[in-house]
This record gives sequence, structure tokens and C-alpha cells, in this order.
Amino acid sequence: MSMNAETSMEVIQKKEKTLEKKSFFRRILEAREFSLILILAVIVAALTLSTDTFASSANLTVMLQGMSVDMIIAVPMAISLVAGNIDFSVGSNLALSSLIACMAMNNGASTITGMLIGLVSGILLGLLNALIINKFRITPLVATMGTWMAYKGLALVISSGSTVANLPDGFKSFGRAKLFGIPLPIVYMVCVVILGMFVLKYIDFFNRAYYIGGNQASARLAGMNTELFTYVSYGLTGFMSAFAGLVLAARLGAVSQSAGSGLEFRNVVALLIGGVSMDGGEGTIFGAVLGVTLMQIVNNSLVLLDINPSWTQVITGSILVLSIAIDKASRMKKSAR
Repeated sequence: MSMNAETSMEVIQKKEKTLEKKSFFRRILEAREFSLILILAVIVAALTLSTDTFASSANLTVMLQGMSVDMIIAVPMAISLVAGNIDFSVGSNLALSSLIACMAMNNGASTITGMLIGLVSGILLGLLNALIINKFRITPLVATMGTWMAYKGLALVISSGSTVANLPDGFKSFGRAKLFGIPLPIVYMVCVVILGMFVLKYIDFFNRAYYIGGNQASARLAGMNTELFTYVSYGLTGFMSAFAGLVLAARLGAVSQSAGSGLEFRNVVALLIGGVSMDGGEGTIFGAVLGVTLMQIVNNSLVLLDINPSWTQVITGSILVLSIAIDKASRMKKSAR
């Protein structure tokens, strides 16, 4: 090979490496997670400078405990949504399953038995969603909006609109105790996030969510049991909704039919912000974590800045519409390439 040919090859290789580097950095800059980290950094810096309490350990602990329930449910919701299965019933599932558990404890059941009853109830409520979707071919959005209202109504009926309190001390420690000085709800949240990241990336069954969400018909032709995945994902979401409900009831020492109210909308907004697509096939647990964190910081900032809490719904609704618009625009841009 001549010297000119060797020089040309070296030039080409250098150009290819440069393009790879540009492509890598471009992917980072285009990633939703990167944008969210920048937004969070700006908001945190602004709140730290404008208030005396935002960065305090007391406020951070309150904020982390406050977001623990949303985060615990957001992880399985993200896995389901990646597969194209949205779940709007999580908030009412939380209320109904935790009410069932706490009422069982107040009627003589042991703490362990009562908690197991609540967790099984949550799983069954989640599986009912999957059954409706699989057998009646109703879209997940419509199906879970229906069960959201039904579960909410059932919670009101069985509680007669009253708060269930006087819970066993052993149960309350489940949400109030600390591990190495860290409140248990925060510990639960961190464990669920780590486990969610692991299973979605490394467990083949859950990793199929990307293929199912990308094209369900093709996934079926490839031999994937999409109906089984629907049952497992909704059952898991139901289980984690019940678990989060028990954590909340234990921490507060009481539960009512309004527990978890608005959680489903907050989490859907958080997932969309975090890059989990409404159409399925895209999203990460890390993105979901960033989305939930952003929503919690927004809510916390309204309190610290003494802004009317009613604005929370206005802001959440506005962010929801904007997130859906961005998601749709992103999908259209990718399909056009």
C-alpha cells in the first residue's frame, strides 16, 4: 500500500472518529434526561438562593418522604407505559387497598395479616385492569379511567366517608421507623428505583416492554406473549400501589378514601416529562425519577414561596398538555427521519 493510500485511510478514520464523537455528544444533548437535569439544576439553584429553607435538611427530608409514595408507584407505571399500557387507577387502588388492610387490622387481624390482605387486594385490582384490557379489547386509557372511578367509589362505600385511624403501633412503625437515621419511606423508594432500573434493563421478560410498546403486532409475531405481559405489569403496578398505600397509611397513622387523590395525574405528567412516551416503546426509570423529582420540587416551591396551593392543579394540567405535545412532536420527528 502506498504512502498516499495510508494517509487517506488515516484521514478517513480520523473523520469517522470525529463524527462518532459528535454523534455521541449530540445524543447526550438531545436526551430528555440531560435537559431535565439542567432544568432541575436551575430550579434548585434559584430556590436555594431565593429561600432560606429549601436546602435545609428538614425540608429535603419532608420533600423526599413526600415524593416516596409517588416514586414507588411511578416505577412500575413506567414499565407498563413503555409497553403502551397506561394505568390511571393507581391512586384509587392505593386508597381502596390500604383501606381494606387498615379496616382488617381494626377488626382483629394482625399487622402482618392486614398488610397481606391489602397487598393481595392491590394485585387483584391491578389484574382486573389487565383482564378488562385483554378480554374485552378496551384501550388501557379507557379501561383504567373506568376502574379509577369504580375503585374510588368502592373506597367511599366501604369507609362511609370516614377516616380509619387507631392503627396498631407495629404497623405505624412500618412508615415511621428509620434505618441508619434515614426514614423508611425514603429507603423503600430508593430500593424500588434501583430494582426497577435493574429489571427493565437486565431481565429479559421486562425488557420486552420496549418491543411490545414499539409494535405490539410485531411482538406477537415474534412469539412474545403480550397478554401475559399485560397481566404481570398491571399486577405489579397494583401490588406497588397497595404497598405505597400501606407506607402512606403507616406514616400518617390513618387512611381515608381520599388517599392518593390526584396521584395518577401527577405521575402520568412526571413520566411524560421524564421521556416515557404515551405511545409506548420509549422511556427509562431514570427519566421517570427525574420527572417525579421535578413535580415534587414544583409543589414544594409553591409552599415555600407562599403561592396559593390551587395553582398546583393549574400548573400540573399545563405541564401535562405541554408534555403530551412535546412527546407527539418528538415521535413525529423521529418517524420523519
